[in-house]
Amino acid sequence: MFKLTIKEVVSAVKGSLIAGDENIEIRGVSTDSRTIKPGEIFFALTGPNFDGNRFAGAALKKGASAIVVNAPLQLPGIPEGQPVPACFKQGAVVYTDDVLEALGRLARYWRIMYPLPLIAVSGSCGKTTTKEMIASILRVSRTIIKTEGNMNNLIGMPLTLLGLDKRHNAAVVELGISERGEMTRLVNICMPDVSVLTNICEAHLKTLKNIEGVAYAKGEIFSGLKPDGIAVVNIDDPWIVKITEPVKQKKITFSLETDAVVSLKGYSKRDGIVDAQFRVRGRDIKAGIVGEGLHNLSNVACAIAASLAVGAEEEDIVRGLGDFKPLHGRMEVIRLNNSVTVIDDTYNANPASVESSLRSLADMKGRRIAVLGDMLELGDASRDRHKNIGRIAGRLGLDILFAVGEFSRDITDGAVEVGMGCNSIMAVSNKSDAVEGIKDIISSGDILLVKGSRAAGMEDVVEKLVMMAGGRI
Repeated sequence: MFKLTIKEVVSAVKGSLIAGDENIEIRGVSTDSRTIKPGEIFFALTGPNFDGNRFAGAALKKGASAIVVNAPLQLPGIPEGQPVPACFKQGAVVYTDDVLEALGRLARYWRIMYPLPLIAVSGSCGKTTTKEMIASILRVSRTIIKTEGNMNNLIGMPLTLLGLDKRHNAAVVELGISERGEMTRLVNICMPDVSVLTNICEAHLKTLKNIEGVAYAKGEIFSGLKPDGIAVVNIDDPWIVKITEPVKQKKITFSLETDAVVSLKGYSKRDGIVDAQFRVRGRDIKAGIVGEGLHNLSNVACAIAASLAVGAEEEDIVRGLGDFKPLHGRMEVIRLNNSVTVIDDTYNANPASVESSLRSLADMKGRRIAVLGDMLELGDASRDRHKNIGRIAGRLGLDILFAVGEFSRDITDGAVEVGMGCNSIMAVSNKSDAVEGIKDIISSGDILLVKGSRAAGMEDVVEKLVMMAGGRI
């Protein structure tokens, strides 16, 4: 349970106590004045469209024991424009130049108090699934804390760490970035014992420019490794091999293509389950993993390697992978009452992940229909990358292609370019038109893959399809 005095908080965040008692005890951390609980400390975060300083007074009224701010503010009982008196009784007021930086400093301070093994996971594709697989393995014999939902940034990750307590004996945190330097800040906070990169693909090109920019921005995850830490290295990915060459710490390798510490030896499929055999440090491990998509095998190999890095036993690996369930919106198989199967892969999309999902769809039995929304944050490469996705869909021989959104014409143009028939493609500007088009053509036995970037909201299409079918089986 989180518990610190204001004196300890001020020291940790390198701030100044401008009002209140330094002996006040804090019993939680919040960045939301609407949900803050009595006894918690409120961090007044600011951004392009919000200013948490405006809500600091409201947080105190709700019982916050302290607030961390970076600007003058109006507080209960203090006339406007007057400074906060040192004897202010409604809570402690801590000033800092940068509230977000202060949150990270407090999380680092708290992390140092709990020197348990921490695995940091990132990558262009598959990082959340891999994080969940690692957590499933470690959970067999340990009490863990892990990133929940999308709390993988400079706000969410510190809040995750601040949930550490004496019950925990391992942590698995996901690190998401969109700019150079963010990863360095994240690893400086969490201080990983094990750093994991699933892969390097084209993503966030609007800010990272090209795949080399992605590689070096993601590669910062290894800069924060402890001297006795371990780097988990995907030797199938040439960019990861390149950026880990200077890493001096121990490496645990994994591969689907060649010999490694963890290497794939074979697999078979049966009704939504992939039975895989891995060679792990000279021994064979067999595991059944629920979910569609053979590209998921790389995530499995990565999770095994990361688990080995913190001493997981073979039986824990097998049991943990068997317990793993696909996450919502990530190659999630939904069987509908009208005998149509929907593959919900709507959580996010970039060129590499869309290609992997299309290849998985192409391997399935039934009439294969791809419903693709926009891939965002690709900058100047957007039109070209969408057109190439259309080419891939056409070459894979998919039966029907629906493209939805701003770049829908680019996708269908690419499909036509490689010979996909005009009667098999449709480009629409919005999701409602997509649903209407799908409704007119689907029939029993069809398999629909629905995918797009997070902001494209393609889960709305999935929800409408479920409603149209009268629910799921």
